[in-house]
Amino acid sequence: MAPVMRELRLKDIPFRYIDSGQHAAITHGLRRVFDLPQPDISLHKIKKDITSTEEAIRWYLRLLWKSQFDRNWLRRELFPEGGICLIHGDTLSTLLGLHMARRAGVKVAHVESGLRSFNSLDPFPEELIRIACMKRADLLFAPSREAEKNLRAMDVRGQVIHVEGNTVADSLAWMRDKVISTKHIPQNPFALATCHRLETITNRHRLGQVVKLFNQVAETMQLIFIVHGPTKHYLKFHRLAQKLSSAIEVKDLMDYDQFITLLSSAQFILSDGGSIQEESALLGKPCLILRNKTERQDGLDRRAVLWKFDECVSEKFLIEVSRKKMTEQTRLASPSEQIIRHLLDFIGKPE
Repeated sequence: MAPVMRELRLKDIPFRYIDSGQHAAITHGLRRVFDLPQPDISLHKIKKDITSTEEAIRWYLRLLWKSQFDRNWLRRELFPEGGICLIHGDTLSTLLGLHMARRAGVKVAHVESGLRSFNSLDPFPEELIRIACMKRADLLFAPSREAEKNLRAMDVRGQVIHVEGNTVADSLAWMRDKVISTKHIPQNPFALATCHRLETITNRHRLGQVVKLFNQVAETMQLIFIVHGPTKHYLKFHRLAQKLSSAIEVKDLMDYDQFITLLSSAQFILSDGGSIQEESALLGKPCLILRNKTERQDGLDRRAVLWKFDECVSEKFLIEVSRKKMTEQTRLASPSEQIIRHLLDFIGKPE
């Protein structure tokens, strides 16, 4: 949503920035990178990320209860001027934003809408969250023709709008224009890894397979493993942290500009992150998707491979990735600009 907010500022269109607080530390860094204002209101007073399932459930239920029984608070503090509430993707923050806006009588626009895995339990709860939001949103921005087709097939009640690409394309374009230090980039060829999805990190067997794969890669080349807070928590909980090879360079989350510089320089990517799958595709980077299913098609017809926790798939990927050259980067028309143009048409305001 950062590039959408940037575009709103460039066009002098007023907006209210509500930070759910689910990733309070991460969003603090993103505001600096994207030159964004401080939130008008934050729904989580503790300035750190929510890292455990239990903590996330408590946070969600507390705010759900408050919004359910204090509609005046919603209208006074969150939506004092009405308007249209933009929610994004498939997180608990997305579902919470939908519920709060609906309780306050505010219309909802769902950005990155129409993505489907067609399996309610994989990813869980993301697939169910997307379905709930898509069925209740007034405006649905589909980032691909396939996403648009999914929404049409669901016969959603809201207005479906096709957008050429996802807003992550604008994030990458913004990073290209910034001067970013490359001191943290290794001189030798390296691979980049991340893993954070709940269906993987909460499952000891799956997470153990990921650790085994990372160790295998680290035997032949340098591997940098960017560890999210929840991943760190569950690696310790499952007693797998000590099984990571000492050859793996483990790093905490870094600012987005530094991460994208690292991503752009890596030989290939190992990740279960949806946005990282998109970024890898746009940058022409080979990516092994550490999931059973993915709701995104980005890169699957070119350089991305769905792992399905199959050792044969990963072995083939690692062999082939050493033989192929990086493809050219993909450039798209600004998705954020398209979204804002349609938003203004929807609410009846001239650009």
